[in-house]
Amino acid sequence: MAHGRVFAISDLHVDYKENLQFVNSWSSTDYQRDVLLVAGDVTDDLVLLEHVLKSFVKKFRDVFYVPGNHELWIRSKASGLDSISKFHKILRICDQINVQYKPKLIDTASGPVNIVPLFSWYSKPEDDPEDSLYRKPPPDVKENVGYGESIWMDNHLCVWSKLHHGETPSMYFLALNEPNIRNYGGNVISFSHFLPRWDLIPMTSDEEMEVKSERNRQGLEAMPQRQGGVAGFNFARYAGSKYLDKQIRKIGATTHIYGHQHRNRDRIIDTIRYVSHCLGNPSEQKNGWVWGVSKWNGPKQVWPIESI
Repeated sequence: MAHGRVFAISDLHVDYKENLQFVNSWSSTDYQRDVLLVAGDVTDDLVLLEHVLKSFVKKFRDVFYVPGNHELWIRSKASGLDSISKFHKILRICDQINVQYKPKLIDTASGPVNIVPLFSWYSKPEDDPEDSLYRKPPPDVKENVGYGESIWMDNHLCVWSKLHHGETPSMYFLALNEPNIRNYGGNVISFSHFLPRWDLIPMTSDEEMEVKSERNRQGLEAMPQRQGGVAGFNFARYAGSKYLDKQIRKIGATTHIYGHQHRNRDRIIDTIRYVSHCLGNPSEQKNGWVWGVSKWNGPKQVWPIESI
């Protein structure tokens, strides 16, 4: 029997009680023929991560997943793990519970689709300026680099002791993808946790209208000037990887799913549809930043394409 639809979601952050309740509320019957793509940031708790992924396996025909940055946090040195070894431990858990992280051709009622998971990380400008998505803010916006570095939790909770000298996390994870980088042809849906392009960070006018509509639905006032970020913090420093987009284009992706930003997007850039459907945290949901969550009441359908 052919698969039905392909759904995607990211940044579930089920450490929030409200988010875990939301995920647990998804239908046990509606998705039985469907595929779910989970683009990272479920939780850094491996027991809870396994529990949530197992629940998806029961609800969907196939579940694909890539870890985000939160999964690789090391909260205790007693664990004996660094972020690389924890990443591979997560992949072993996936193997045990039938969660997929390798490319697979699926047959759907709307035709065959290649699902291609891509591991990734971000490059800071001082680590790899050629790969980094960093751009300086406009002159009227002040960036406080020191403050940003101090509040970015990866700087405190990610441990990279197993990287070779001169190797960045982005290099490491992109290299893991290389054996699967080829032109697949036909319909290809790839997904990663991190952003592959800087121009996905700012909103388009259409996306701004989506946020306004969501805020209006919730009875909120008009849009604030900023996108809800912390003053002085430049997200582009930690956003993603330019080289990731090169891999996306080498495989011939027609749609790419990503997460990390907690700002939802759905647009076409240079023939590829880029979709971000993050759950985010309860505050972001209440402020309308993750528009589309209430519409879909769960993951977003990305295949067959309904509308953009």
